[in-house]
Amino acid sequence: MRVLVLAAVLLSAMPALGAQAVAVSVEELARASDAVVRGRVTTSRAQRTDDGLRVFTTYEVRTSAVLRGQAPTIAHVVVPGGVVGRFGQRVDAAPAIAPDEEVVLFLRHAGPDAFRVTGLAQGKFSVVGPVARPDLSELTFIRTSVRHGERRAEEMPLAELERRVRSIR
Repeated sequence: MRVLVLAAVLLSAMPALGAQAVAVSVEELARASDAVVRGRVTTSRAQRTDDGLRVFTTYEVRTSAVLRGQAPTIAHVVVPGGVVGRFGQRVDAAPAIAPDEEVVLFLRHAGPDAFRVTGLAQGKFSVVGPVARPDLSELTFIRTSVRHGERRAEEMPLAELERRVRSIR
């Protein structure tokens, strides 16, 4: 009986897992996106929805390259979650984006002048030197296989990421 109680205590003390996700390939993300851009985050602005129940943050991204599709020089990227005054909201699987960060973003139109990140956290890669890296630390994958010849959204050389995106027709 003590073993069961100890096991229950230990399991309840474990951190909660983030969102569950099915792994997608870079190629799947590109096919599902209206645009794929490389750029630098310049500003952010969080606001509440009209009903006041949710928060979203709009990031301004100055594009340095459009790898697929069409995107403006300044892309407005809307991400669920953020902080407005003393009210904050965190959304599991939402991509974490920071001011002045260099990124590759897989984007879908979310209105005439706005985009959303395709695949949430899997669709945002931070660029550090020659490496592109998504932050998947809050995701638990329930399926990790992707199509033969395609590569999961995972850390890889930036040149390979760009080549894979551009290869999609």
